[in-house]
Amino acid sequence: MTMSDTSDEARAVQFGIFQSKTEEERFIIGDELASFGRKVIESSILHEYPMIPESELKIEVFKRYYSMFFPPEKMVEIISDMRAFLNK
Repeated sequence: MTMSDTSDEARAVQFGIFQSKTEEERFIIGDELASFGRKVIESSILHEYPMIPESELKIEVFKRYYSMFFPPEKMVEIISDMRAFLNK
């Protein structure tokens, strides 16, 4: 069960509005939401580590997005490859 402060009726209206959009408009909305989410994550990392280099910021964002999808040893491998690529 998820918590929400939005009623089922309001959610239905929101869904109807979203469905009335063209595919292009829905794509743009999704892209904007993904971009906003990334900015929130970056802001959180920068708040904790204000002097973090850009390459390490990218790695920290990756870790926040994908750490639950890869086993720890695979994360170490991927991050090592990212560092090698980003620090060329």
